[in-house]
Order: sequence, then structure tokens, then C-alpha cells
Amino acid sequence: MKDHHNDTLPLVSIGVPIYNEERFLEESLLSLCSQDYSNLEIIISDNASIDGTSEICREFANRDPRIRYSRLEKNCGVTENFRRVLDLSQGKYFMWASGHDLWSPDLISKCVEMLETMPAAVIAYGSSGWIDASGKRMDRETGWVDTRGMDAVARFFSVFWGNMHPILGVIRTEALRKARLLSIAGTDLITLSDLALMGDFVHNRESSWVRREFRKDETFKQRMNRYRNREYALSRSLVDRIFPIFRLPFELIAVVIRSSISWTEKIGIIGILLPSMPVKYFVARRMANRAQGQS
Repeated sequence: MKDHHNDTLPLVSIGVPIYNEERFLEESLLSLCSQDYSNLEIIISDNASIDGTSEICREFANRDPRIRYSRLEKNCGVTENFRRVLDLSQGKYFMWASGHDLWSPDLISKCVEMLETMPAAVIAYGSSGWIDASGKRMDRETGWVDTRGMDAVARFFSVFWGNMHPILGVIRTEALRKARLLSIAGTDLITLSDLALMGDFVHNRESSWVRREFRKDETFKQRMNRYRNREYALSRSLVDRIFPIFRLPFELIAVVIRSSISWTEKIGIIGILLPSMPVKYFVARRMANRAQGQS
């Protein structure tokens, strides 16, 4: 792993599902193209953007042969677009990337190095921070988890109570294709829970990425309304439209049941999960409303 420019190293696929990202897209694509791990393919799926996204993507694809750009004529929803870039990928490892975040140049090389030397790991990801619309560092802390040494039950609940940042880490493609990627609210939690039962999440402390916060804080009610938005395509049934996260506990239980862990571990997880779901709901609601100064 010393020569990061050796194309005999495993192919890494970067999937970039985007919609109306012209504001920050050029900076994000430059960051991805500047990775010191050269054996990359960058797959951009444009979900029928109506701004200048298409022109920016075509320009980058014309000057960098590693980039494949595809545009949908009709918006297929967030999850379907995330699934599409995965379906189009060819690499041993896969990473989703947004059209507004930034990455340190060594993020992929360091994460691949960890995955290549740690066969029990399914995800490797860097330390995360936040920037605002102007690129200024924000006074916001987000934790991370390294599940090495944990059993399946501990790995599952580390994800359940943690943040969803590992979903944007470098993931073994074979494992990710086995995981559930559903068009419902909370699909990132479902996918990460599935992966956590397959193996370890490892924290790469040597590199980093930053999430760009350019949207206004929203209340819990506003978040639920966003999940109901047609462009998200997460609420396809009457139940989903009334209560977008209704299916979440059932899908998490399905993840546990279909996993390869022992039945003792399955029963243990489900026994803890059932009373934990309403607690998680009220915690998430309180945190979202507190950001807006509501009770």
C-alpha cells in the first residue's frame, strides 16, 4: 500500500448521486479528483436536475476519463439514485459522495489500506467535521465509532445510537450489495445496521472529510414533511405519508432476523431494540426541535 498511484491496487468506485448541486458541485468534484489513490472510477447520476448541474458534470467528464456521467430524465427519488450509482459500480470498494462535501486527499488511500489489512472490517471512514456555505469551519462536533473488538450486539447498537456518517465511508462492495437499501425514511440506519452485523466499522484517524451545512435547521415536523416530499420518493404508501418512519422498526427487525449471527444474539438484539425505538424517536424529535428553540 505504499504506492498510491499503482493501478494494480483494487478499483474503488465513488458514486455521486446528485440533484440541483450546481452551487458547490465543482469544488466537491475537484476534491474527489484530487485523491492520491488513482485507481478510481467516479460515477455521477444526475437525478433530473433543473439547474446548471448537468453542464458542470459534462465538463468534468470531458477532462477526466475516470468520470462517468449519467442523467435521468425523470426524478426517481433519493434512494433509487443512491442505488443506481451502486448498481453501475465495478470496484472492490465503494463510497457514496455528495455534491457539496469535501475530502482530504488521502482519505480513500488510507481507508483502502485499512480494509485490505483488516478482513473483518466492512467499512472504513475518516474523521468528520462541518463547514458552512462559505467554507468556514463550524463549531459542531460529531462523534464516530470503531467497532473492532465488539460482538454483534454491541456493533448493532453502536450504529443504532450513533450518527449515520459511516454510510459515506469506503465500503466493501460485496457486503454493500447484500445489505438492504430501501426507499423509506431511515434507510441509512437500516443499511448500516445490516452492515454492522456483517463486520467491523473502522475509524481512519489519519484522514478526514467535511460535511457542508447550507440548509436551515428544521423542526422534527419539518423533517417528516421533507420525507413526504415527492422528490424524495420515500412515502409511497398511505401509511408512509401519514407517519414516514412507521416501517423503520419492522425493517430493523427484518435486518436482524435475516443476518448470519446466532439466534441467541438475534433474540438479544430484538429484546433490546423494541423498547429502544420509542426512546430513539423522542430523542430525535427533541434534538431537532431544540435546534429551532422549541420544546
